[in-house]
Amino acid sequence: MELDDYLKSKTRFHLGYNSGAQLPAGDRSRLEEAMALVPDELWYNEIVYHIKRCDNAWKVSAYLPDDILDPSGQGIVNFSRQEIISGDVQRTISQSDPLKGDEYFREIYLRECDRLAETLYVANYRRPEVRRYAFDRSGAEFILAVPGPADTAVGSRIVLHNTWR
Repeated sequence: MELDDYLKSKTRFHLGYNSGAQLPAGDRSRLEEAMALVPDELWYNEIVYHIKRCDNAWKVSAYLPDDILDPSGQGIVNFSRQEIISGDVQRTISQSDPLKGDEYFREIYLRECDRLAETLYVANYRRPEVRRYAFDRSGAEFILAVPGPADTAVGSRIVLHNTWR
């Protein structure tokens, strides 16, 4: 079985596999192989389930909701802390710290992406520490991947040119 192109695109988005992100070719091909060789229907359903969870976590991770400017919408921001007190009087205390809320919801999203990456047995490049590791690993691949003509100003050619004068 194989994921369709739309699900593949969503998977690449959630795991940070952008073609312009200078990821190692081996890691990119490992993801493509995992999406093309889904063993059976159970694995397919689980992968689709994880993609949906990532989609939902991505949508709710925003501090400002999509309908914040819509007059008919609720326009309620994501609270970093909410207490519901029950008893004689029902009341709710909501505190909103945008930076703390963003940090919490971002971590929830990254954990959902981790689950998707674990299911596919690939790295989650949304995590900063994984991205740094890939850049360190890719070293020479990054230099060789620069588009354009080969650099002719190499030390050996410069020395050769100077000796023939």
